Amino acid sequence: MNNRAVNISSLVILLSLVSFIAETCIYYLVNYHWVSVLCAIVFSAGLSHFCLESSLNYGYSFLHAAFMVAITFIFASVIYMIQPNQWIHYDFSMVALVLVNWLTPFLYSNIRDMLDRGPRFDGFHLFFQRMSVLFVVFFLFVIAKQYFITPITPPYRELPFGAHNFIPLMATASYIEFAHYSSLSLTPLLCYVAEMIAIGIPIGFFVRIYGARLPFLIRLVIYAGIPVLLEILQELTGCGWGDIDDVTMSLAGVLIGVSLYYLLNGLSQSVSNREYMMDRNASSNYFS
Repeated sequence: MNNRAVNISSLVILLSLVSFIAETCIYYLVNYHWVSVLCAIVFSAGLSHFCLESSLNYGYSFLHAAFMVAITFIFASVIYMIQPNQWIHYDFSMVALVLVNWLTPFLYSNIRDMLDRGPRFDGFHLFFQRMSVLFVVFFLFVIAKQYFITPITPPYRELPFGAHNFIPLMATASYIEFAHYSSLSLTPLLCYVAEMIAIGIPIGFFVRIYGARLPFLIRLVIYAGIPVLLEILQELTGCGWGDIDDVTMSLAGVLIGVSLYYLLNGLSQSVSNREYMMDRNASSNYFS
């Protein structure tokens, strides 16, 4: 590694640290925590632009993203473990901070790769692979927490005597009807549905990307198999309970993830005249 690379790496880490300090200060000082999330998006987009323009390589964008995701994740975990705390309150905004610090560089780099008409910037495919690994590492932690450590459960109760619901969304629809007549808030149910759908989105997106060479039927089995397997493991371990509604909502998220791939593919074809994640110099190969 030459002196210029060392200097750029040091500067990227320093600027990322300053960005993190600014985000946490805003989170602490401003009661509306979504403001810190918006600021994180702005800071991350600016740093991603700086990393790319200063080095002409996507590698430093990954360095910035990895540093920010790791440090915000540690910060969120520490705050979560020391709750209740009168000084700083944990809420979903901390999860959003971790997510936007990954998502903003990812989307920015995707856009720049589509708009780049020549070989000015290099290393996008390696950047994509590294960002995928970074996401999967933290996604597995989320799966472990939300399924087995503090399991996601719907606001309605488990069926008595160990009975199981095999009709998709019947229990959810029954609870909506019950909540309507009882004047109960649907917010807990909506949060539960949103979480289950969100878990399925990356499954659909990344399986479609990395399973591009697999036959459609095999991809279909993987799409459905992952949510089903997670519910079976929940049932076997006694963490939460396996429910067909969880599978249905996760599959809805998988469908959204696959749709996002096709949306990006359509944009790539329209803007750069090539398939999404296809190398400029090899029109038929992924991740060359």
